[in-house]
Amino acid sequence: MPEKERSPWTSRRDVLSAVAGTGAAAFGAIAPKRATAATASDSIDVRPLGTFESTLDNWRADGDAALSRVARDDRPVAVTEGEYALQVAVDGDPSPTISRPVIDLDLDLSTHPYFVADVVPGPIDGSDAPVAFRFRLHRPTDILEDWSAQEPIVESDPITVPQATPGRIYWDTSDLETDLLGAVSRLEIGWYPADRDPDADAGGDAGSSAEPFAYRGGVVFDAVRATASIDPVGSARLAATMRDLQFDHGAYVRTEVAEEFDGGEAGAFVFADGATEPYRFETLAADRFLLTVADAEIEFGGGWS
Repeated sequence: MPEKERSPWTSRRDVLSAVAGTGAAAFGAIAPKRATAATASDSIDVRPLGTFESTLDNWRADGDAALSRVARDDRPVAVTEGEYALQVAVDGDPSPTISRPVIDLDLDLSTHPYFVADVVPGPIDGSDAPVAFRFRLHRPTDILEDWSAQEPIVESDPITVPQATPGRIYWDTSDLETDLLGAVSRLEIGWYPADRDPDADAGGDAGSSAEPFAYRGGVVFDAVRATASIDPVGSARLAATMRDLQFDHGAYVRTEVAEEFDGGEAGAFVFADGATEPYRFETLAADRFLLTVADAEIEFGGGWS
């Protein structure tokens, strides 16, 4: 086969191998000719909801928590964009949350339906479990849109991040009803130890504690944003998937391509303990790609929205 026919596959394999090892820059795995940073830097496709460079960007604590800005010099791993991030210190709140209005941004969730945020949860007193994060959207219950008179209308599935570990949380709202998105007035992020779901505690489920868990610990947030592209969500899902696989099987070693077909390939990621995890990459349509690994279907490209 001529070199010009082999090179696209070689490039794709190389990039996919790099992605498997790092869990980052995922879009490069499926479109090597497109710059990975493009979707993150395109101001049209990204609506910042929290950069924290000069203020708290209208974020506030909804319970017993203290908010402050933290500098890159103090938390170099946690500050992922610019020079500052948001630090939240929680002292005993069973269900810590932070939130901000979105009405002031004129945010259209029908065109920017994907939420992402970088997080670093610190150690928690009394629990070694990963931290489960949830996004929620609220709407006003009166015509004055009073901050205290609002109700949650929809929430994300929990996304877990190990304590003292950088991670990215995400939410794809593209399948929600347009009328529902139009009523949104506030975005909220809540979190709790994954083994101490406050809803289970409140409901008295079997195995739950009699008293609500008092969360004591900190979380740093940065780069909170809504995007028009699903790529940041796909990158975050792939990073979390590879993190969990490497936790179970040791470091990623290599990618083995078993099959090449029109618009895609299939094979397996190989890990240090000898375990393999099958993957499949498919081009479903123009600018619409699907990577399946560890039972996770991870979407990339502009053709999904």
